[in-house]
Amino acid sequence: MKRYLSIFLMAVLLLGLTGGIVYPQAKKDITITEMVSQGWTRDVDLELAKKFTEETGIKVDIQIVPAAQHHDLLKAKLNAGEAPDIFWIQTNPFAIRTEIDPEKNCVDLTSEKWVKVMNPLRIPSVSYNNRVYGLMLWHNSPEFTFFYNKTLFKKLGLLAPTTYRTFINACEKILKSGVTPIYEFTSQGWHQVLAFAQIGGRYEELHPGLYEKLNNNQIKFAEVPAMLQALKQMKEIADRGYYGKDFLANDGTKTVELLATGKVAMTLGNPGLAKEIKKAHPECTYEWGLFLIPIIDNQTYPFNPNGPARFVYKMGKNIDAVKKYFEFLTRKENLQYRLDNHPEWTNLDVTTKIQQRWLPMEKELMARIPKSKYKLVLQSGVKYFNEQWMEVGKDIEAMYIGVLTPEQVLKNIDERRAKMAKAIGDPAWK
Repeated sequence: MKRYLSIFLMAVLLLGLTGGIVYPQAKKDITITEMVSQGWTRDVDLELAKKFTEETGIKVDIQIVPAAQHHDLLKAKLNAGEAPDIFWIQTNPFAIRTEIDPEKNCVDLTSEKWVKVMNPLRIPSVSYNNRVYGLMLWHNSPEFTFFYNKTLFKKLGLLAPTTYRTFINACEKILKSGVTPIYEFTSQGWHQVLAFAQIGGRYEELHPGLYEKLNNNQIKFAEVPAMLQALKQMKEIADRGYYGKDFLANDGTKTVELLATGKVAMTLGNPGLAKEIKKAHPECTYEWGLFLIPIIDNQTYPFNPNGPARFVYKMGKNIDAVKKYFEFLTRKENLQYRLDNHPEWTNLDVTTKIQQRWLPMEKELMARIPKSKYKLVLQSGVKYFNEQWMEVGKDIEAMYIGVLTPEQVLKNIDERRAKMAKAIGDPAWK
């Protein structure tokens, strides 16, 4: 009896010392760090991160880096062993090793159930040596074709151009009407490359087998007449004033405003611009359309299975938390939430059945382009080009102001390709 009384008194004493309740040890706060280039993420990503925190208690710190700085900053962080838990890259099967060395720096995600949510055509872009390392949740819209003001074109008696000459004639007529024909912006470093890269299918048409020859170092960019012609035509467009007076200072932030107010007629962009215009300028009544980039008479559709994707840092301290985050993002309801709340996207390229929001202009363009004209863009078909995208952007900008010639731009591309190829021991460059 005394023994039980002693135990009882001990329990009372312990309860008194702890205030009557014994709490479990508090779980340590977890914050996932995520680094992404500006333009690859929108407010909906912040909203989904907040929802994830509400569900799990795990915080997500999304660090948005200016596009011109993202590539070099990520490289520096990986080399220093200080990368964030999640980092984004513009994927490319040719470039993934040189960009992030996935076996060294990334978590193998092959066995994760959500991998099957991605379109099988996109999985090679986030894989290396048959292992999956990334998560790509991207759209499948016609990417970076000309988004144009159909109302203005009709008013001026213009049809969507299909050749370079009809394109120049349209731009001249638009300029004389008091409207800037094209909204171009070079200060971000990447946009000016699109007119050259998105027409890769046309280079291949004019020079059959070109991609294979470039990848085997059997020909150089500087030896491809169509590429030189494309750059010369891009320079002519700038010299004629079709980009406007301030395109070198433009940063892309006024795209929606200038289109909606009729100050510019077109831009290289995506169909979802129509959604952004409608939301920001509900008073705008212009009709919008799409046409293919007609430089060097291109009429190939820019097919691109690659896109921005997330990767998990192998040396990160929050790998399990990141896996939970990826599982959360790939749930059906969250995929639908992403699409419904994205200001620009009209669809999401996933295997999960969600309600897509395709626009009539997208369906119209894709319906009139024969499948035989769907061609791989340059950055997805040729090695060692996508990796130097920002450097090419600087060179094209230099070409526009007369510091470099089109020939020098191509020569610089070749020199950088050779340097990258030799650095990883590509046998074609030995």
